[in-house]
Amino acid sequence: MKQKGFTLIELIIVIVVLGILAVTAAPQFINFSSDARESTVKGAQASIQGAMQLVYAKSLIDGSESADKSDSPAPEVATENGAVTIHLGYPTADAAGITKAAGLESDWVATPGAGSAAEASPAAGSIGFSPAGATVNYDGSSDSCHVLYTESTSGTNASVSVNVDGC
Repeated sequence: MKQKGFTLIELIIVIVVLGILAVTAAPQFINFSSDARESTVKGAQASIQGAMQLVYAKSLIDGSESADKSDSPAPEVATENGAVTIHLGYPTADAAGITKAAGLESDWVATPGAGSAAEASPAAGSIGFSPAGATVNYDGSSDSCHVLYTESTSGTNASVSVNVDGC
């Protein structure tokens, strides 16, 4: 009677092939957290851009697109998230402006501008948003994982930029 089965050499070859596949495939799966963080930051960028445009459209309808944030009382437009403060039609770069308009009050680390573009904070008139635990540098030269909103000034519209190099 003849036995059927695998020889020892055949089993070793299969194990070696599986090991090679595991070594080449593992790095593709290990990077999931940074890919997820990058996607989250890009989603926040889209949310901020959408909120910025909606608030600007609302300020055009209300006729408040030329209102200055230094006016008293501060100009506002009504949104589904509540009253949003504006400057030249766009949300201001603070908690009462773009943070509220985009609905980023929770789950995001917001860093308001401190006056100069230092590594730890964005320039004045800007606010940065990053996911918890992300690498954040606002100096423009370092790896970082954040969205940066810059409010409008006379002659320029508000803008949104994203840096995902450090995600």
